[in-house]
Amino acid sequence: MEWETDVIELIKKRRSVRTYTHSEIEPCKLKKFEAFLAPAKENPFGADVRLEMMELPEGSKIGTYGAIRGAKHFFGGCVKKGGLDIEGFGYVFEKAVLYATSLGLGTCWLGGFQRKKAEKLLSSGDEIIPAISPLGYEAQNRSLVEKIVTAGAGSASRKAFEEIFFYGSFSKPLVLKDSPLRESLEMVRLGPSASNKQPWRLLMHDGKCHFYLMQSKRYAGNLLFGFCLQRLDMGIAACHFELCAKQTGLPGAIVFEDPNLLTKEEIENGLSYSFSWA
Repeated sequence: MEWETDVIELIKKRRSVRTYTHSEIEPCKLKKFEAFLAPAKENPFGADVRLEMMELPEGSKIGTYGAIRGAKHFFGGCVKKGGLDIEGFGYVFEKAVLYATSLGLGTCWLGGFQRKKAEKLLSSGDEIIPAISPLGYEAQNRSLVEKIVTAGAGSASRKAFEEIFFYGSFSKPLVLKDSPLRESLEMVRLGPSASNKQPWRLLMHDGKCHFYLMQSKRYAGNLLFGFCLQRLDMGIAACHFELCAKQTGLPGAIVFEDPNLLTKEEIENGLSYSFSWA
C-alpha cells in the first residue's frame, strides 16, 4: 500500500466532512481510489470484506437523513456474517478513509442510511453493510445541519490519554514518555468513533497491549442495526495502531490472546476483550 504522506499525518489531518462542493473528482484521482478499493480487504480479524464505489442513479440519493450535503460520490462495503466480521470491516474501511485523505478527498463514516437502497447498489445478499461514506471535496461553508451534528457529538474533543489507557489494572493510568508506543496509542485516541464515544480501552500487562471495547449499552447505534456499531471502532483502533506501529518500528503484531484479566464487575459494566498487540 502506498501513501502520499505518512500515516500519522493522515490520521491527524483527517476529519468528518458532511458538506461537499459540487466539484467533480478528477478522473485520475477517482481511478486511483477505485483501484485501491478492489484489493483492500486483508485484515487481521479474518473477516471477508469487500469495498466498492456506489453508482447512484442520476438524481438519486442514498438517504443520509440530511446529514450529508452536496456529495456526488459514495463508497461502501459488505462483510460476510460471522466471527469478528464488524471489527474486520472497520479495519478495512478506515484504511480506505485514510487513503482518500491522502488524495485530498473528504469522507464521513455513516452508520445511518437507507439500507435497502444500499443493498441494491452493493448486492449484499447474505452480507452486512455496516457503513458507507461520501467522497469528495469539502465545502468552505458548512451546512447548518453539519454544525449542529458536529457540536452535538463533540467531534473535535477526545478523552484524555489517562482516561483510556491503563497499566496493570483499569484503576492505574498508563504513563508513557515519548515513544513509538505512546505515538501509536495517540493515533488510536485521535480515531473517529460512533457518536464520538471513544469506546477503546487499553490495558498493558506483562509487556503486552490488550485492547478492550467499553460498550455503551443504551447507545441506539448498538441496538438498531442488528449488530454492535461500536465494534467498528475497535477495527478503526486496530488499523490506526498497526499502521502507526509499522511506521515507527514498534515490534509486534495483532494477535488474539485474551489474558482473562477482566473482573465480573468490569464485564457487567460493558468491557469486553477485542485484540492484543504482542
